Amino acid sequence: MADIANILRKLANDVDSGSNSHVPDRPTPGGHNAVDVEVNRLFASYGAEASRRPLSRRSRSTRPRSSFTRVFCCLSRMTQSVEPTKFEREELEATGLGEKKVTFFGDENNAEDFKNYILTTYPKLGDCGGFEILKTSGMTRSRNLVVLPCPNTGYTIKALKENMGHAVIYIRPMQKDIELSSSVVCESPMLGPMERCLTCEKQFNFNELKVHIESCRPRTECSNHLPPTLENEHLNAQTSDSDSLINQSPTEENTDQLFIDLTDEKTDMELQKMNSEESENRRRKAIDERRAQIASLPELAHGVPLKVKYPSGLMRTRKFVLSESIKALFDFVGEVEDATEWFQIQEALSPPLRNDLCGTIFERNIRGPTTLFVQWISSEDVEFMQTILAPDGNDNHNKADYNSGTVSPLDQPSTSNEHLASFSPCSEQEETVQKTNLQTILSLLSAKIDDDSPTSNQINVVRDYKGNTHNILRSTVQAFSRRLFNLGARLDVIFVDDTKVAEGAVDGGGPTREYLRLLLKAVQQSSIFVGPENSKRLRLDSEALHKGLYRQISQMISVCIIHGGMGPHFFSEKLFLQVCGKPTRPATLDEVDDETFKEMLCKIKEAGTLPEAKAAIEMAEDCLSIIGAFRSISTLKQWDMLVQSAVEYYVDGRCNVALQQFVDGFNTLGLLQEMQKHTDLFRIIFVEDKKPLRSSDLTSLFEVNLSDQDTYKRELETRTLCFWRDWIIDVEDEECTPLTLENVLEFTSGSSTIPPHGFLQQPKIEFLHDAPEKIFPEANTCNIVLKLPIHYNYESFKMHMSNGILWAPTFGVA
Repeated sequence: MADIANILRKLANDVDSGSNSHVPDRPTPGGHNAVDVEVNRLFASYGAEASRRPLSRRSRSTRPRSSFTRVFCCLSRMTQSVEPTKFEREELEATGLGEKKVTFFGDENNAEDFKNYILTTYPKLGDCGGFEILKTSGMTRSRNLVVLPCPNTGYTIKALKENMGHAVIYIRPMQKDIELSSSVVCESPMLGPMERCLTCEKQFNFNELKVHIESCRPRTECSNHLPPTLENEHLNAQTSDSDSLINQSPTEENTDQLFIDLTDEKTDMELQKMNSEESENRRRKAIDERRAQIASLPELAHGVPLKVKYPSGLMRTRKFVLSESIKALFDFVGEVEDATEWFQIQEALSPPLRNDLCGTIFERNIRGPTTLFVQWISSEDVEFMQTILAPDGNDNHNKADYNSGTVSPLDQPSTSNEHLASFSPCSEQEETVQKTNLQTILSLLSAKIDDDSPTSNQINVVRDYKGNTHNILRSTVQAFSRRLFNLGARLDVIFVDDTKVAEGAVDGGGPTREYLRLLLKAVQQSSIFVGPENSKRLRLDSEALHKGLYRQISQMISVCIIHGGMGPHFFSEKLFLQVCGKPTRPATLDEVDDETFKEMLCKIKEAGTLPEAKAAIEMAEDCLSIIGAFRSISTLKQWDMLVQSAVEYYVDGRCNVALQQFVDGFNTLGLLQEMQKHTDLFRIIFVEDKKPLRSSDLTSLFEVNLSDQDTYKRELETRTLCFWRDWIIDVEDEECTPLTLENVLEFTSGSSTIPPHGFLQQPKIEFLHDAPEKIFPEANTCNIVLKLPIHYNYESFKMHMSNGILWAPTFGVA
């Protein structure tokens, strides 16, 4: 309508100017021509609508368009789930794949536009039946790739903006791998500048030149790498040859040799790629195994903090019990994403420790909080060290030495017979490893204990100073019988003396250790055992069987082992094997504890003639009938069989139900499974006698807190420390009877033995400087601190130390 209005206005002006050329113009209101005024009046609404309508029409038809720039990386394998290595990236880029920076212009909600952009950028994806979008996941330095789920509308720019951020976007084929050896296909014409190949003198576009050079290079590889002088000689020799030789076509031998060279180079590249993939797979598998192992080990609050510093600058800290296997520390160090299959850790000014060593953390000279520096060892470095350490002509020997758990490839190898003997099956090192394994097992079992102590786990005990233990056993049975008592939670032991003053215990404190020590004594004297003091076997007690006392007592033993690291040391060999489910020797007549029945069986066994044997059998008829062993005999062999069957039933058969109940109690916190798996290791704490403490054990156990050098206190402490060492030697030599070193350890810690996996706290020695009136020793059994009095001569020190411990009404108080 605006166009029509303009035409009419023009025509009206032409008519007006022709008919009134001699008539002067008449002014109109507003200073406008009359025709203009009239046209504007008639077409005002159309002009306004026309001025607005095109704008609104355009706004309705225009789609939202935006730009989106990101770095994409197209992979070749449809199963690839890790970022490509540097070698793989170069290979991908050489074939038109790999990383490219792409800018999209179009509808951010249109999946078809996005797909066309991707296929234009990577034409080879068009024949692979679709593609998937991937992104990195995990830690900051993670190389793992995960698939971005495809929306119902397909991949769009909007979906990438919401989920990918600014990281590299990976694309991989969905149904078929992309062949890397094929040349790059480009739909657009080659319009770039041309360049000459220096090898074959042909002209190529810049897009094709690099791919051509890679395929053309092997034919002149030898001549291209000749030094300048040799190259000149080579050219001169070619010039001196006859023209016929120069113009001669390649012979069949030269062609075969060229084919062999190309094949060998291709094979080397394939082998290099295979070795790289194999090494990467081993590395990933090792990291996954370490993560699984460290996830199964809880971090203990009372552990020693060890800080680890990585080559990247990353710092991590975790608490470890120093009696733990050093493998736990290696698993923690090597669980990060950039870890290698082999690595070593090193404390400042200490030798490095490679991650295939064994033993405990403490045995590897890590004695307290420290910082460990990590050094990754690449697969190439490992192979190189294997090569230089291998004796000539003996690759197998080298492999065995390198993979051994005690020799680092960075250490100087030893080929002496003495060095080889240290790794023999009967060496002292193997005994240490076995001991370490027991320490590790007990540490892992104790790690399952819940640090929270519920109210139902409170055990109220009356200490009997006369040496009776029935109160300890009664209080324990009372606590274990509670419905909510938790064997896997920390115990809350409270001793109540005659004045009704309660003495509480903390986790791992002295009262708990004292209670567990007294409990083992009470268990040893209980009615369910019979036999010599250090070789107990089960005794049938029908009342105890009915009340479930066999199960409760085995649970008590399990608690003593796991919570306190204290073994019973009084099982007979046969009882221990029965608990572990191992075969045992036949029962003997000596194991019959009923003297009357034993005497009857002895008469049958010792009978010299058949009538004497029959007479002895008739005398024991009542007892034999009860156990189902009464029978008539006619030969000497038969009465021997009668005696043996009676013995086996009396010793083993009738106690079978009690034994099953007793074994069931060892399932506490998984102890039974470990006993069955490591029977030889647990024999040390169940069957063998306790090894008596030696003065050297206490000397190495305690850490001494001394004052500053060149002070008067330091002088007094040094002298008192000499008195202490002389005194424990006298105690060991029985010069202070009836005092023993076990009594000294009980006074200090509440335990008479050093647990197999050590104390949770570091035992310490301090000195009573500020209280001259304190002439007797004192101890803090919770923190295991022994406080020595200051005396000016040894005789006074010896007397007060011995009497103070012997006269102490309770442990830790003198």
